[in-house]
Amino acid sequence: MIESPFHYEEWLTPAELQKLATLSLRWSHIEHIIGNCLRVILRLDEKEAVVVVFPMPIERRIDMIRDISKINPLPDDAAHAFDEIHWGLGYVRFVRNILAHTVMSEDLEQGAIFNLRSKNRSLTKEQVFAVEEVTNYTAHAALHFRFLLGFKELSYELEPLPDRPVIPHLLQSARQAPKAQKPA
Repeated sequence: MIESPFHYEEWLTPAELQKLATLSLRWSHIEHIIGNCLRVILRLDEKEAVVVVFPMPIERRIDMIRDISKINPLPDDAAHAFDEIHWGLGYVRFVRNILAHTVMSEDLEQGAIFNLRSKNRSLTKEQVFAVEEVTNYTAHAALHFRFLLGFKELSYELEPLPDRPVIPHLLQSARQAPKAQKPA
C-alpha cells in the first residue's frame, strides 16, 4: 500500500479519527432523512427524488420545506420537530462545512486545528467534538419529523425529543444558530 504523504494523521488519535468519521456519517444521515421528508411532502417517488431533491444542498431542502409549510401547514408536533432541526443545523452546518473543506495545521497556541482558509475560519479538535450533542439532538429531531409526517410506519412508540442541549461555549463564539421560525 502506498503511504500517505500527509502529517495530519500524527495529530489525531485513532479514537479521534473514528469520532470524525462517526460525526460525518451522522451528518449525512440527517441530510438524507430531511431529503426523504421533502420527497414525501412533494409526493415524489424515489427515482424522481434522486433527480429533484437529493442534488439540493441541505439549506435549499430546509427552505423548500418551510415554503411549502406556509401553503400546507405542518401538524404542530411536526412543526416543532422541524424548528428543532433548523436550530441544530445552524451549529452542525458550521462545523461540518469547515471539516468538509479543511486542511489541518499545527497552531503554536492551540495545537492541531482544522483550518478553512477560504473563509479564514478554524476550529480546534475540542470545538469540533463539542458539536456531537447538538448533532445527536438534531438527528433525533430529524427522525421525529420523518415519522410525524406520517409516511413511515413505526414499530415502536415515538419517545419525546430529548431536552435541547446546551451549546458549548466554544461553539457559541464560533457561530450563532439561526432563531427558530415556526412554519405558518
